[in-house]
Amino acid sequence: MDLTATLAGMPGAEPWTDLPDAWRWAPNPRFSFSAVLTTDRRHLLQVVALDHHDEDLVRSLLAFARDHSAEALGSRRPLTVLSGFTAAGHGFDTAVVAAPGAHRYQIQDASLHAVTYALFPGWHFEFSGTETESEALFLTSHPQGLRATRLDRQPVPFLRMSYLNTATTSRSTSTERALATADVLLRELPLLEDAPGSWVEFENFRGQAWRAEWNGTFVVTGEGSRLEFDRDGLLDFARNSLT
Repeated sequence: MDLTATLAGMPGAEPWTDLPDAWRWAPNPRFSFSAVLTTDRRHLLQVVALDHHDEDLVRSLLAFARDHSAEALGSRRPLTVLSGFTAAGHGFDTAVVAAPGAHRYQIQDASLHAVTYALFPGWHFEFSGTETESEALFLTSHPQGLRATRLDRQPVPFLRMSYLNTATTSRSTSTERALATADVLLRELPLLEDAPGSWVEFENFRGQAWRAEWNGTFVVTGEGSRLEFDRDGLLDFARNSLT
């Protein structure tokens, strides 16, 4: 596949100024697409922006990722986190590259999709490096994931959790920890109070894991420690552990 011709031939495509081998096009008023060839010129890195397009951010992201494309292409992980990326006016500290199996950006064209890597900015604490391909696809494509196409998004800390509450009869669908969002964790932790036999397990981006229970006070065990908290202390501990 001639990727130069493919990108240049996208409807309304125009080259990026001062960024070789990069093009941008807008399939509709809400979406803006940008892509750059990798250094081997056999793959492309694509940014999709929904509703909010920041030209300086996207240009910086494309240039940074292309310079590090060998690292992304050489990785066997569905998500490759490239540290060291920054953009003026933004808090992002990483550029994230999703392999073809971990995104849907060119899913309508199988040949093009096979050589397309999704690219978006992020924060280091949003990724563990242990994500499965299905978890990575959820993060990049599901509305409850990272919202990777929103360049003005807020951080979504990496979290795997499971829980059981004997008082509310609520529980996770599996006893194995699974991807979740911080609001679920912060909702379930206070509900442990006066609910003996209940528990919440949660794991952060470093792979550190804790189990919270109620024993007249909130008790958290894990990582070789046993800690006791009141409600506010428990919530503060949980929030801090995620970032």
